[in-house]
Amino acid sequence: METPADQRPLTQRRFLPRLLRTSAFRYTMAFFILFMGCFIGIGYFVFASTLGNTMKRLDAELYNELQYFAALNSRFGQNGMAGLRAIEAEVARLQIVQKDALYVLVLGIEDRPYRVLSSDIEGFPEEAITAEGMFEFDYETRVIDRDTGEPRTVTRPAVGRRGNFLYRGVDGEEVRAIILTARDISEVTEIRENALSNVVRIAGFGAVLALALGAFYSGNFLRRVDQIGQTVKAIRDGDLTKRIALDGSNDEFDTLSDNINAMLDQIERLMTGMRQVSDNIAHDLRSPLTRIKARLERALADSEANEKDVLETTAVDVERLLATFNALLSITRIESGEGGGNQVAVDVAAVAEEMLELYEPAAADAGFTLVGHITAAPEVMGSRELISQAIANLLDNALKYARWSDETPPVAPTIEMTVGPRPGGGARLSVMDNGPGVSEADQERILQRFVRLERSRSTTGNGLGLSLVSAIARRHGAQISIGRGLSHHPGERALSMPSAYGLGVRIAFPPPAKPVKAPLAVAADRNAPQDAEETPGSA
Repeated sequence: METPADQRPLTQRRFLPRLLRTSAFRYTMAFFILFMGCFIGIGYFVFASTLGNTMKRLDAELYNELQYFAALNSRFGQNGMAGLRAIEAEVARLQIVQKDALYVLVLGIEDRPYRVLSSDIEGFPEEAITAEGMFEFDYETRVIDRDTGEPRTVTRPAVGRRGNFLYRGVDGEEVRAIILTARDISEVTEIRENALSNVVRIAGFGAVLALALGAFYSGNFLRRVDQIGQTVKAIRDGDLTKRIALDGSNDEFDTLSDNINAMLDQIERLMTGMRQVSDNIAHDLRSPLTRIKARLERALADSEANEKDVLETTAVDVERLLATFNALLSITRIESGEGGGNQVAVDVAAVAEEMLELYEPAAADAGFTLVGHITAAPEVMGSRELISQAIANLLDNALKYARWSDETPPVAPTIEMTVGPRPGGGARLSVMDNGPGVSEADQERILQRFVRLERSRSTTGNGLGLSLVSAIARRHGAQISIGRGLSHHPGERALSMPSAYGLGVRIAFPPPAKPVKAPLAVAADRNAPQDAEETPGSA
């Protein structure tokens, strides 16, 4: 049973108005109007020029004939009616040569009744009495019907010119004569009517075709828009797994849908990351807050508790909490483009030299050998403060996690920082160690916030150091990659197992958009010269 119109969904009841309001329908109709305007304009130009040339040719023929008849009249007109007889003879000859030629020769047309001397038409057209130049008129003539074989009278169109002549009669009185020379234009008129009829048919067909195409394209347009709208509505209602279906046409809708799907994938990843971050924040903040609460409760319950020790221990936990919040705030500000100030030309090699000098004492106290292979590199556009922060985080991360759990490590703990020019422009920075390293499955995860590979999460830290480095790299348009670091066995070059290498973090800074001044001096290598490309696991 068919659903009543007033009970149908609103989208169905308003489909036709929506279709007429679509840009596809409007564009189709606009192009149709433009096409028909051009078509009619070009057709009119061709038709008018063709028909106009034909009419001009006929007018020239008629004018030349009248001039010829006037010359005959001047030649024989002095001898009574001899000029008129000469014109009658020439008319008879011309009628044999030109089948569409029409002639009417009359006397006394202005002093009616007139006398027709020679005529190819029935009657004398009234237009010829007052017309000036070429004029159109209709005349009647008798033809043989092809079906019945009987004569019948038909009306045909023609164009003509008239000429006036004076003659002297037998009694010496001047007599006015008029000759009408004309051409039958039935074929020209038929062509003109057919052309106009074809223009009307084409215009009508074009209008119907434009409406059909507009409805078809608008229907497809609305269906694609409705598909996107339904998907967006489902996502708005909370189903983040929904995606817009592609039809494989690779049109603008597929491009838009693909971009929207990519955006939704990113949103889903961010939401998943936020849930993971929330869980990690809850874990990292709950432990120190629980310790602070328990410590304070014990201090309140124990009248003999050492308040200074309690406050000092609590201050350390609070400082760690503030460090976590400050790191999160820094990452957020950097990703939003607020942190770091304006971008200027930065010499990465000089910054690395300063950070090496700063961290050498700390590395020595921790039992690490800090090695630097720093050569001159092109300046990059960025923030010196942020690049220094990234290098500091990388060195802190290496000093903290490149330790071996055994009392006697299999290799002397070493951290190596390399700076040099990047192939194709820009600078390359890498910090590598020969610690336990990171498995390939976890190499990308360690750039996420609050990701710490140890299950117990007992080591001091909040898992935001490398996340901050990644945010700084993105802020500078640089590429950051996690891979193999220094080999556990430097003398064995054929090692291929990932577990035989430490951790390596590499940042490739792009060349500046505009040329910057090259560094004036080359930073000295802090140790023996060594090409970073020859270091196992470097990129």
